Amino acid sequence: MTISEERTAMTFSPGEPTAGSARGFGSYVAGREVADETDWTYSVRATALIDDPLGATAYKRSLDQGKMTVHEYPEIVLGRCAVARAELMEAALLAASEAAPMWGAMPFDQRVRFAELFRRGVEEHAPQLIELLVGEGHPRRLAVSELSNLLAFFGPETTRWCAGQMLTEVESDGRRLTLHRRPDGVVCVQPPQNTPVISVGAALQALIAGNSVVVRLSRQAPLAAMYLVQRVAAPALEELGAPPGVLSALCADPGATLTSWLSSPLVDDIFYFGDSTRGLRLQRDCLARGKKPVLELAGNDIVVVWDDADLEFATEALTESFYAAGQICCGPNVVLAHPSIADELLERLLKAARTVRPGYPDDPDVILVPTPSAAGYDAALADARAHGALVLTGGRHLDVHGQERDTGIFLEPAVVRVDGLARARRLRAACEETFFPLLTVVVPAPEDEGQLLDSVLDYVRANAYGLRCSLWTHEDGVVTEFLNRTTTYGQLRVNDSHLTSGPYLSNHGGTGLSGGAFGEANYPMLRTSHLQTVSVAQGISPRRALTETGDRAGIDVHLTLPPRPEVRAREAHPLGWPPEDLPGGLPAPFTPRFQQDPHPTLKWLRKNRPVSQIVTPDGVGWLLTRYDDVRKAHRDKRVSCDSKRTPAGILWGGEWPRELRERLFTHLLDTDDPRHGELRRLMAPLFTPQRQKDWHTRISEIADERIDRMAARGHGDLMAEVAYPLGAHVLFSVLGAPAPDLPLLRALTWRLVDWNTSVPYFRALAYQADAMMGDILAEKRRHPGEDLLSLLVQACDTEHLVTEDELQGMFLLMLVAGQDPSINSIGNSMHTLLTHPEHMEQLRAEPELISSATDELLRYNSPLTFTSWRGTLEPVDFSGVTVPANESLIVSLGSANRDEAQFADPDDLDFRRSPNHHLAYGHGVHYCLGAQIGRLTAETAISTLLRRLPDLHLTGAVHWRPGQFERGLEALPVAWSPNAVRPN
Repeated sequence: MTISEERTAMTFSPGEPTAGSARGFGSYVAGREVADETDWTYSVRATALIDDPLGATAYKRSLDQGKMTVHEYPEIVLGRCAVARAELMEAALLAASEAAPMWGAMPFDQRVRFAELFRRGVEEHAPQLIELLVGEGHPRRLAVSELSNLLAFFGPETTRWCAGQMLTEVESDGRRLTLHRRPDGVVCVQPPQNTPVISVGAALQALIAGNSVVVRLSRQAPLAAMYLVQRVAAPALEELGAPPGVLSALCADPGATLTSWLSSPLVDDIFYFGDSTRGLRLQRDCLARGKKPVLELAGNDIVVVWDDADLEFATEALTESFYAAGQICCGPNVVLAHPSIADELLERLLKAARTVRPGYPDDPDVILVPTPSAAGYDAALADARAHGALVLTGGRHLDVHGQERDTGIFLEPAVVRVDGLARARRLRAACEETFFPLLTVVVPAPEDEGQLLDSVLDYVRANAYGLRCSLWTHEDGVVTEFLNRTTTYGQLRVNDSHLTSGPYLSNHGGTGLSGGAFGEANYPMLRTSHLQTVSVAQGISPRRALTETGDRAGIDVHLTLPPRPEVRAREAHPLGWPPEDLPGGLPAPFTPRFQQDPHPTLKWLRKNRPVSQIVTPDGVGWLLTRYDDVRKAHRDKRVSCDSKRTPAGILWGGEWPRELRERLFTHLLDTDDPRHGELRRLMAPLFTPQRQKDWHTRISEIADERIDRMAARGHGDLMAEVAYPLGAHVLFSVLGAPAPDLPLLRALTWRLVDWNTSVPYFRALAYQADAMMGDILAEKRRHPGEDLLSLLVQACDTEHLVTEDELQGMFLLMLVAGQDPSINSIGNSMHTLLTHPEHMEQLRAEPELISSATDELLRYNSPLTFTSWRGTLEPVDFSGVTVPANESLIVSLGSANRDEAQFADPDDLDFRRSPNHHLAYGHGVHYCLGAQIGRLTAETAISTLLRRLPDLHLTGAVHWRPGQFERGLEALPVAWSPNAVRPN
């Protein structure tokens, strides 16, 4: 017999999982265990893995691969579980979808008996379950606690309360009204790897609502959870007469399973346990596919210990942080200790932490388990030290005997002290989810008691995670404030264990990063059902019913409604806005008249006030108008683009929602070297000269396509018909994403680039742009390619060269700066040519001038009148004027390009101008990375339009968009003779 044949034929003992025997489980599908499976994953006893991690892991791997058999080391093999084929998962989903309507139609009183039967089964099978849990590595004390929590959750109190939410019936005004919750249908459950039994068990409450449930178990520790399904839950359902397909459980690959669930029309809800990054990404995918996400994600739980707390009991609760080596998602992570008792509390904590030791899971005194996240533990402690925190104990890697070893698989419980809430907000261990035995104790600075409580509760409320929060105090006023103001958590505890469960309390459930957008205390019976209201009436006229409803409410149906409100932009401008006109009636910068023709004003400023302090719609800044000053502002290291380093940052995008601004303004235009250089080099492979030349064919195709679409009409708007589609299509080709609805995208981005407070719904538009970018990035993560977004996603997710914020910030930069300069370059250049017909004819007659002509058109009517805000880090001299440190700079590219000191006859067009060192695309390290693509797009559009539309001419006045920095047309109305259109 071969090894593979031996594996297939091998029979596992159905008896107790004692030493020397093992238990095997096939996939459980539609009420039966599939017996003809050949792929298995094996579980090796945790004691063997602790004694010899390398050898035992290698043996397990050889078992999984079929290279060895259980007969070689039978004493350490706990059992095996079949690895389901994809078609088995499809069969389970189909069976679930067929069973759900029948099960949901059964009387609720019959379904609710599942809680009693399941609870009885857990009690009867507790010895076997505990032995399996201990064998899989759960310390005996925690294994008992897990089953105790399940028994409490399925106890009569919790079940009765949840059942009471499922149905309400009343009689009112001749109607029988029913308010009842209906099952969603097919609920798919993916439990965590480390605590699958309690998670699967709690999720089975969804059965009582009338749902079918399909469970995916991990290869890491499937035995106890599969035992719970097949030996406890399945018999209970059979006794109730449930259809066979109402419960299935399979061990399968997590990624492939989630993909199949998302794509399957049979799945209604996905119940997911995991880390917040993956969980929130899944939430977006679920909503995009019309499925309900029920999320149980990681936590970063906070415990507040006030000055009158029972420190003995509080210390006991805080040591729950070390249970399972901190890998329980709802364990305490951060302690806010009242400064008057912090030292005593820490002394108690240190004593308790030092008694926590490694050991084997069958030792009743052991609570630690081996920890796979040793690197995260080391990094968190290093980060704490780097930020001035004190590591009071912990930091060592230990073997099972408590000896320090570099290869130790246990982590010593660590206690970190942080003084001050502000410092705590910078610590990874205090702000992020952790999965290792580390407790961070934050000691706020002493304040008045009322102010101190406010500061502590503000910190508690600011926690992005929202799983559980505890308070230790006997002061009624503090308890009241805590309960009234701490609203963003799934569960609150006062003077109680942070982990234990009990009647009426949910086992799971959180908000924010812990529970997603729909998070709350989680009772799966309720979370996997939806409310439906029913009215059954007898002999009631619908018309009279409507009238009587208004009469009963005292509403006069003849009321005159107020006029429709007109939504206006916010006008939160600074003092001094709008400024007075300059001498000679010249309009001040950034005023509406200035936007229509800025050059007379800029010319006067260059001559009379080259460096002047002015008021803009966003605030006060120093305006630079001369060529040499503009170049200096681009190169001088005392001038910063980083909005977080200078007051200019307050002005730069000040109307954006704060959370978006902090997250998205992390791009090339908003960073200084060395980070700016790192980001630029990361994107450089997509902007090589050869790569940019490759776009020429595509740009020409789009230009010809746009002209073909409008040729027969004889008139049109060059901005809408050519400039914008060309710029957007080229940008999204570079990004590697399909262009969204172009008119909507144009309206959205043009309003966002105003960057000021004069745009109605600006914040809503910003949120819309953020959502659009999130959808595109999610799709790009599913389907990467050879494009800019794929490059950035890989740099973020795989290479960790950019953060998620930088990834999204770079996308925002490309969305705005990546297309508008190209669009404006086309529109401005064509407007210049149409208003200078002799130069247009010159270019038609001498097409070889197109390259130098494009440069001259960019100089003459620059797509950017100003750069984004900059700021001075130190005093800097410009044209004899010293701009102090910490001042905002407004740098005018449009003015520099008309500077008489640099360009002869700057207000004249000269297609043979040489040299022509214009600054249309900036200068220095911040020179536009996509300048060549933008220039090529403009050059191609100009030459194609002039060649194919020989009698192109303006047909009306133009209006310039009111953007502060960019200079672009809202529309460019033109006409031509259809008969004169030349072929491409």
